[in-house]
Amino acid sequence: MGGNEQAARQLETLGRIARIVGQDLALDPLLQRIVDALAAEFDWEFVACAVIDPGRGEFVCRALHSRLRSDVTIGYRRALGSGVVGECAATGRSFDIDDTRGHPNFVETLDGTRSELCVPVLHDGRVLAVLNAESLRVGAFRGQLPLFQTVASLVAGIVHAAGLLEQLQLSNRQLQDAYRALESTSRTDALTGIANRRRFDFWLTEAGDAAVRSGRPMAVLLMDVDHFKAYNDGYGHPAGDTCLRRIAQCLSDRLEGSPLRLARYGGEEFVAIASGAEAGAMMAMAEQLRAAVEALAIEHGGTPAGRVSISIGVALGLPSEAGPEALTEAADAALYRAKRGGRNRVELAPAL
Repeated sequence: MGGNEQAARQLETLGRIARIVGQDLALDPLLQRIVDALAAEFDWEFVACAVIDPGRGEFVCRALHSRLRSDVTIGYRRALGSGVVGECAATGRSFDIDDTRGHPNFVETLDGTRSELCVPVLHDGRVLAVLNAESLRVGAFRGQLPLFQTVASLVAGIVHAAGLLEQLQLSNRQLQDAYRALESTSRTDALTGIANRRRFDFWLTEAGDAAVRSGRPMAVLLMDVDHFKAYNDGYGHPAGDTCLRRIAQCLSDRLEGSPLRLARYGGEEFVAIASGAEAGAMMAMAEQLRAAVEALAIEHGGTPAGRVSISIGVALGLPSEAGPEALTEAADAALYRAKRGGRNRVELAPAL
């Protein structure tokens, strides 16, 4: 190929690369289009772009076009300074190696590599990436170093901007994850791991709205651990916390797969709520919950039975003008009757 023809082809390639650079800020697709364009224009066997990972002191392959078997794949990493690419990344120097045999820092990742071209992508004196081409032919890249360097200059700004965008997107994802974790924490009871009172209040409004729309009653089951103050006084607060955690797990296991959602109401009280409820089914479930806690056989010397138990008040109905909170009040009144009736029992509130 004559000098004029080669120069014209290089200019055409640079124009194509310039158009690619202006397409978007997504780094990996951008780099892949660039290496594909270089490989297609010059029929090179192997073209890659490695981006610097300063936090790990490594370079990582982010774009690759290869027609030959190679150890290098997308995501391939190696330490800065290792091999010709690593040396280019560490020093910011370009390398145009006519014959790799005998080169002091050559690492063979492509079987039979004889020539290699490496150019740093620099922004404000900092190496952001390395453009790398390899060939099985000796002297395959003679006269192409200025082209590679110009391509590196063309893409430097966009690689810098794309890197900033990636960092911003990562920070945004981390912020969203942190927000979701905080939101989850704010709606989860720290001691028992089940939903907390704030979450229950949301469910109460939600269930009330659903009941009004469907015309089917909602249900609230309010549960209280019997003689819990005496338990704390007798066994200590750490034991009391363990007791509440065991009860919460027991109730949660029993309610799994049911329409009832469980929360810690406060102190030693738990609450479960459901939409579209039926009195018989809710009373049966409440009895199962009471029996399940009793079956835990947690020792409690301050009660006649000698074990921890719960009392439950059940209320069903459609929200009145007073709102769904009236149902919670009715369940609380039923719970009070269960307490007065001897504890370790279930009481149903009059229908609202």
